[in-house]
Amino acid sequence: MDNGIRLAEYRAIYGYPSLNKYAIDPAKTIRIFVQNGHVELDGVVDTQADKDTANICANGVPGVFSVKNNLRVANQPSESAQK
Repeated sequence: MDNGIRLAEYRAIYGYPSLNKYAIDPAKTIRIFVQNGHVELDGVVDTQADKDTANICANGVPGVFSVKNNLRVANQPSESAQK
């Protein structure tokens, strides 16, 4: 089941027009991990809008229980660095 969800996540995220650039550039890729229906996104994206869009796409896949969005926006300090 996790492999099916992973494939559906891949299609949902990379099939979205503003996010397909991350499928082309190996230096900037969105990594998708699935364990027991729980999805985790990791990587670096260009904008907050791309991060939010990836989250929306990931949450729209049937069979997903939760999505943890660990994507980081390029040239922005991480939340832990801001504290």
